[in-house]
Amino acid sequence: MPPMETLRRIVCLILFPRTEFRQIATETPSVDRLIRHFILPLSLLAPAATVVGMKTFDAGWDPLHGYTVPAEQIFAAGATTLFASIGSVFVLAAIFVVIAPMYGSRNHYPTALAAAAYGAVPVQLAGVALIVPSMIIVSMVALCHTLYLYYVAAQELLGVPDGARTEFVGISMVFLVILSIVLGAAASASGVI
Repeated sequence: MPPMETLRRIVCLILFPRTEFRQIATETPSVDRLIRHFILPLSLLAPAATVVGMKTFDAGWDPLHGYTVPAEQIFAAGATTLFASIGSVFVLAAIFVVIAPMYGSRNHYPTALAAAAYGAVPVQLAGVALIVPSMIIVSMVALCHTLYLYYVAAQELLGVPDGARTEFVGISMVFLVILSIVLGAAASASGVI
């Protein structure tokens, strides 16, 4: 997929999600293409912005918030953000596959990965705003659009029935949060992060 086609898809997912997901539904999902053109490049935005932001704006004692991230841990925080971003897309796709049969919908992993990767676009783009740590509010607004994209993808790509899409996305998000907490605690306990 040429860079201009990737950019076009990103813009269309933001502005015309239903139309774009209908187009995506006609394509054969390629895990390799999703990783190279969407998951990895977009997942790099937040960690890069986080590292630059912490180095620039997070450099000492803040009377309101206390100590900030020590300089020697900034790159580790960026790497953790990168792996969490990439991992969350793959885990969410797995959740889609696991719960899909409960809704009589498709449980094809490449299609679920497409839904997870394309749906995450707003949140991943908003990661650029983390260059200024106080701009996390941009990520919160982007999360609302991401949830809507998952709602549309549940219908257009996964075939979740109309009355069940909100529940499908809600349950998926709850499972994602629970798994993130468990995996994060396990990684912290083992000294990985």
